Amino acid sequence: MSLNLSLPSRETFAGKVAFAIGTGRCGTHLLSQLLAHEPAVAASHERNRLNETFHRYCQWYSLPVDHGGFLHTKAAEVEQDLQSNSFSFESSGYLSLSVLQLYDCFDARFVLMVRRPEAVVNSYWSKGWYETNPIYLDETQALGFNWYQASHPHYIFSRLAPTGDERSSWLQLTRVGKLAWFWNELNTAVINRFTAIPTTHYKIVKLEELSFQTYQEILSFLGWPSQMSEEKYRQISQTRPGQRERKYTISDWSVQEVAEFEAQAEPMAAYFGYPHRYQELSRPAFQGQEKPATFNHNLKRTRARVKQWAYHKLFPEG
Repeated sequence: MSLNLSLPSRETFAGKVAFAIGTGRCGTHLLSQLLAHEPAVAASHERNRLNETFHRYCQWYSLPVDHGGFLHTKAAEVEQDLQSNSFSFESSGYLSLSVLQLYDCFDARFVLMVRRPEAVVNSYWSKGWYETNPIYLDETQALGFNWYQASHPHYIFSRLAPTGDERSSWLQLTRVGKLAWFWNELNTAVINRFTAIPTTHYKIVKLEELSFQTYQEILSFLGWPSQMSEEKYRQISQTRPGQRERKYTISDWSVQEVAEFEAQAEPMAAYFGYPHRYQELSRPAFQGQEKPATFNHNLKRTRARVKQWAYHKLFPEG
């Protein structure tokens, strides 16, 4: 017996639904906290991680999975928001690859939050991302269950990896290299999806440029005038949701990590106008000392190896 539930009409949600997306560790949580203080706005952050990460996982690996369950769950959440509020807003990096489905279903608008790549990389490093390489038998297939992710089921679907020949090369990268790859590839995938929806329905915001004025512009884009005072904005924006005590900084990076970061982050860093060269990143002096004499030589050599790998990735027949 099959159950085919129809979704509410798109017109029901027009002008009432929006999502903030991104790589994660990029300001989406802060944005949801800000909108939660707006009257008649129901704002949430990653409210259904398993549903959202599973859909992102399927989109990433191009798995032929029906969207109905994902959208029906999301529609029920939005409808619940709108029972007592006039606007539904959710922030979740896990929805970043669901743009087309959410746009078609809700006529939704999207705010893509982006952040300097080294900041995202170091934040995820501190959270433990990619500490253990995945176990697999066939590099052409999507990753399966890995025992070390069992305590948090959504981890199984959120830690993305490449497929095909690229996976074996990716596994040789340091954690910094893998995370820079993730930052670049996920942002690339979002921008590609934005090309398929009207420009009136998406906005890109750099976390570093988020201010009271920028926040007002975001609300204007969403079609929902802000009632927040500048003082209230300042109070909320200083809370830094999700901040962790354990920190990893670019001063901790090895020569190999530097070279991998530069190679992996370069395309989307250039697109967003972010620096990606080690010398351009804001940082204290090299471990409090001058750089070792061998640093530049080793860096150039490692860069050359990474660039050679990247060339073969882009031009496999070359």
